[in-house]
Amino acid sequence: MRQKKVIKHKRLYWTIIPLVLLGAVTTIFMWVTLMTSHNKPPSINDFSSALLNVQYCNNKNPSLALNLYYPKGEITTKLPLVVYIHGGGWLRGDESGPLLETYGTKFITKGIAVAAVDYRLDAKNSYPDQNDDIACALSYLTTNADRLSIDTQKIIYFGDSAGGQLAAFAALNIPFNNYDYEAPVGVIDFYGVSDFSTIINGSRPDLNARRYLGSKYNTVADQASPTTYITKHAPRFIFFHGTRDTVVPISQSKTFYDQLISAGVDSEFVPIDGARHAFIGPELSAAQYKKIQDNIDAFLRETINK
Repeated sequence: MRQKKVIKHKRLYWTIIPLVLLGAVTTIFMWVTLMTSHNKPPSINDFSSALLNVQYCNNKNPSLALNLYYPKGEITTKLPLVVYIHGGGWLRGDESGPLLETYGTKFITKGIAVAAVDYRLDAKNSYPDQNDDIACALSYLTTNADRLSIDTQKIIYFGDSAGGQLAAFAALNIPFNNYDYEAPVGVIDFYGVSDFSTIINGSRPDLNARRYLGSKYNTVADQASPTTYITKHAPRFIFFHGTRDTVVPISQSKTFYDQLISAGVDSEFVPIDGARHAFIGPELSAAQYKKIQDNIDAFLRETINK
């Protein structure tokens, strides 16, 4: 009789334990979810009103669209504009990248509008297709500046990696093909490519760069490189680049900066010690992130008085 009671207690024990564990796991999951939602970083959508999926080239290609973000509230005057061009090796990514979320919020709270541009990413579309898309978007923004409440004398381009190359190219090569637009007063370049001739050959060529340039990559390398178009009339640049970047060497930004200075263009070069490619900022040390933010703040003050 006693043995039956022991067996019964054991069965009850093994029935209760899984229920207790399930309850504990559920409680922990709910707690983590709650804490994560409370600590979620602010999104640009939290601070702005937006015009989404604005077709900028009058065609049916859904990738040729941009999003416009404005500070909330009534707009009574034309606003400075930051045009964000995302990275991704000219092959991936979209306009809602983490850099936009991190720094777009900063721009919006300073009373600056933000345009985030998508462009063609298909591997079949090589240079200059992506550059055409960016130029078309910039032409659209200039042509419609009054309707969109944009101050064309206070425009800054902002790009990372491939987007940094596209932003720099667009800033220095105006007009481009059939597109004309107002030149920016500044460019914020996060670890962008500046000179293709130095990265498409050798023992470890940049295959993404080759794909972007197309089958005649050696022929068009200089044509697609922003450094080719540096003049004394170039806008002011600020470069952020990690010292341990093995995807786009830091020399791409440093050499670009040196050439701008030699041309008489006031610019800034901000190396981020120990950072690798595609860093954002918040994941770095507090001091490094503050360094990035302080330099961007100073750049905005000096270029568009914001």
